[in-house]
Amino acid sequence: MELDSKDKVLAAAAEEFAEYGLSGARVDRIATRAGVNKAMIYYHFSSKENLYQMVIDERLTAVADSLSSALSDSESDMEGALLRASRAYHAAFRDHPRFGAIFLHELADGGERLRESLQRLVFQRGLPEKIERLMIAGIRAGTLRKIDTRQALISFIGMNLFYLMTSPIVSSALEIKNEKKFQDKRPEYIVDLFMRGIQKR
Repeated sequence: MELDSKDKVLAAAAEEFAEYGLSGARVDRIATRAGVNKAMIYYHFSSKENLYQMVIDERLTAVADSLSSALSDSESDMEGALLRASRAYHAAFRDHPRFGAIFLHELADGGERLRESLQRLVFQRGLPEKIERLMIAGIRAGTLRKIDTRQALISFIGMNLFYLMTSPIVSSALEIKNEKKFQDKRPEYIVDLFMRGIQKR
């Protein structure tokens, strides 16, 4: 399959899976959306499940690449590293809004495929450990409180993902008029609140 055709199939599949989830998605609709033959999809991807996994892997690979870049020069600048990481999370969902819906569908189905992809594409790169090492260094230097770094790491990830996953509901409930402007400011607010929570008082 040519790169252009593959990209069209993956984009069409992302739309289909975002709307219907894995169980409700149909390969014939994906083929129609992509303007390709249904048999070509099966030939190159073998099954709907493999195509679904490819969609998840492609987005998580991009997220992992962004996070890896954000944390590459993070040894002495924790706040800067967290801000870059937060911006990477937000860019991943802002630039690919369908991923949030796929993410929610996958979690509703148990999250096994997402868990496997996270382990293979994110955790094996040691990205969470990089943030933990920054916190441990801060604790040893006396600039951070003695915290459970795993709890803090989960809190940081949650602060980033919650609004990204629920923005249509939250924005409506809180009457956020300019959602884009609000989202653009989120990383700075997240990092400011997070750092104030873990810094030594």
